[in-house]
Amino acid sequence: MVAAIDIGGTNVRGGLVDREGNITGMTHRPSHAAEGRGALLETLKAVIDELRTAHPIAAVGIGSPGSINHRDGIIRYMQAHIPGWTGTPVGPLVTEWTGVPAAIDNDVNLIALGENWIGAGKGSRCQLSIALGTGLGGGIVINGRVMRGALGRAAEFGHVIVVPNGEPCTCGNYGCVEVYTAPGAMVRRVHHYLRIGVPSALAGRKDISAKDIIEEGAKGDHLCRRLLDDAARCLALVVWNLMQIFDPDVFVIGGGLMKAGKVFLDPFHNELDRYYQPPELTPLITIRVSKLGDNAGILGAARLAWQWLDGTDRD
Repeated sequence: MVAAIDIGGTNVRGGLVDREGNITGMTHRPSHAAEGRGALLETLKAVIDELRTAHPIAAVGIGSPGSINHRDGIIRYMQAHIPGWTGTPVGPLVTEWTGVPAAIDNDVNLIALGENWIGAGKGSRCQLSIALGTGLGGGIVINGRVMRGALGRAAEFGHVIVVPNGEPCTCGNYGCVEVYTAPGAMVRRVHHYLRIGVPSALAGRKDISAKDIIEEGAKGDHLCRRLLDDAARCLALVVWNLMQIFDPDVFVIGGGLMKAGKVFLDPFHNELDRYYQPPELTPLITIRVSKLGDNAGILGAARLAWQWLDGTDRD
């Protein structure tokens, strides 16, 4: 068994995973990430200790938000969501606690790796992944290994600019696809339009979720329909451009917006169909919805740990 850890802003989740991808002993604890590095490290240690008390472990695999120095196991950069996380030597600390090897990578990279191992991307040679959640994350897996780039920042698909001089993004730029497509950003947009008086069935509600936008959009609410169409158009543009750059055989898309079903997927595919693709190449590109759901990150972390043990992914 290896211990597989998925660090999130709300919870730290962990599980024991064997070489075939079978998960046992799942556990989770509040991450206390907003309290900073010390609180998050305490939670991480508690989750790992709980797992290795239940069963001996050969290694630990960890997914974390941020830009990761995979080789040295250090958080290269993390935005202010986790105070003090930048520079934390997570890999060496976990090895010191446990006495076993520890490998760490960006959380969305590991979602992609999990899907490539036993999910929607299984068997693919070049797989691109997008995870639509609070933000929009990406991952690239080529021949079973994560492609990280020179500084561990490859696949920041959420910050591809699709609307020059568009709406502001949390990254400091304007017009990023994340602003228009991530469910969390769609909620911020709907609040903005409601504040300036755009009519909608959601007017007057205090707590609005992406699910509310989807449900009202399906009923024909003009504002919600507009937000869903913006999301479909911007995501299709990014997917199309990434296809031209990477020539993937599989594109896996997951996250909350995929639960909208036809309300979102139909306009998304309609937007993709607007771009010309030679008929001879069209059948060679497959777009799939994530199969692993919330367990993709755990399975990707486990796969990373097994690869680290086998010496197939340490650079």
